[in-house]
Amino acid sequence: MVLMGDTDEQGTELTLPCRTIGKRRIVPRRIRKNEDCNLHARSSAKLSDKKLEKMSIKELNDYTRQLPKHQVQELKKRRRILKNRKYALKCRMKSTNKRQNMAEENLSLEKELSATKRELEMVLVERDYYKLKYVQLGSRVFELRNKSEPIGALPK
Repeated sequence: MVLMGDTDEQGTELTLPCRTIGKRRIVPRRIRKNEDCNLHARSSAKLSDKKLEKMSIKELNDYTRQLPKHQVQELKKRRRILKNRKYALKCRMKSTNKRQNMAEENLSLEKELSATKRELEMVLVERDYYKLKYVQLGSRVFELRNKSEPIGALPK
């Protein structure tokens, strides 16, 4: 009689008849912890992290078809961790580049602002110069007008 959890000489799973349905059911074999580690180490040795990360889901499913369920879960978990690391690195690089670009743009805008301020100062100085010249010319014209007109004459 075969009990649940028994294995044959090769260590494969055994099937038992199911009393209620009449079909056979698969009884998973029990794996000791160090045997589990050895299986994981063997499959991990065959499949590098780079290969695992670049594999499509279909390829991974084809690869893991013959592996035990816990090992498949470990491989998929490892693949997800690798993918997440890749995405996090990409995100960090993107934000670093964005920060650098913003700093460069900020510097160029500050230079442009200071150049515009210098130009404004020059325009204000020029405006004040012409304003002063206008006032001087206006007062000179007024003086010349007053000198040329007779004292009793009406202004034009």
